[in-house]
Formats: sequence, C-alpha cells, structure tokens
Amino acid sequence: MVVDLPAIERLARSKAAENLGFRRYLKAHHAPEAAFHILAGEVARQVDCTLCANCCREMDVPVTASDVAAIAAHLRIAAAEVLRLYVTRDPDDSAAYLLLRRGDACVFLDGTLCLIYEARPQPCRAFPHLAAGARTLGARMASVWSRAGICPIVYNTIEEYKHLLGYRPRRQPPAV
Repeated sequence: MVVDLPAIERLARSKAAENLGFRRYLKAHHAPEAAFHILAGEVARQVDCTLCANCCREMDVPVTASDVAAIAAHLRIAAAEVLRLYVTRDPDDSAAYLLLRRGDACVFLDGTLCLIYEARPQPCRAFPHLAAGARTLGARMASVWSRAGICPIVYNTIEEYKHLLGYRPRRQPPAV
C-alpha cells in the first residue's frame, strides 16, 4: 500500500491515461460498484488519516448553516463570529460559503489534526466519499478519480479494484 503523498501524486499523474482506460473498462463491463466500496472500507481501515490530512490542504470545504451552527457550538462562540472569522463566500457561488483557508490549508488544520474534528462539516465527515450507498455528488464514481492524486485511500482503492477485476491496461504503441 502506498501512503507517501508525493509518490501518490506522482503515480496518479503517471497513471492518468491508464485510469481513463480503466474508467472506460468499468463502464463497458458494468463492473459492480459494491466491490469497490467494500475495498474502500478495507483500505480506509489501513490508512490513518490523522497522519495525512492532505484533503485539508487540497480541498475547499463548503459549509451549510447547520455546519456553522455546529462549529459555533463546539467553539462556544456565536454563529456570526464563525462566519466572520472562519468562513468565506464561495467565489463560484455568491450564495454559498466555504471554510476559510490560511496559507495552504483549512483554517482549522493544526499540523495533521483537525481542531474541530467533533464538529467538522459534513463534506469533511464524508471524505473521501467512498462509502457504499452515499448519494452525494462527491460519491459518484466519476468524481472519485479526481481525488486519486491527493488521497491514499482513493489511490489504493482504485489500484486494488484494478487488481480485483484483473484489469490490464492496453500497451500504448511507441511514439514515432
């Protein structure tokens, strides 16, 4: 199992064409997603997210009013203070909010630990969106591939799924 973040990023980039071929293979062969979700659970049990926290550095986190309320209760401050100190408008949707980023990470990330873990927003709770039966946009198989280079769970689950299904990438002809 690969857990080194630079290696995962490099491998995911180098396997972009292979993964595209695998996605096409899955679609053409109507591969069972249930097996993918079972593998994801097995891989997730082997990865300690508190040693990684790369998702907290790489992803923007949308927050709802109930997320803001939970954070406010956890921090014992008013929701208006959470909005003022820790939340920003989504630049792509002026009606939506995102957790603020400081430097290269979520404002609540301290090293590799979440300071509001018990009250973290729903997108954080659901990440990497590989649970069986999840009905979020991030849980759609088409969305999973974009996270292969940032999450050890996603990367390793995809690789294990290839192995389980006996997928063999087509060899590319040499460049002329």
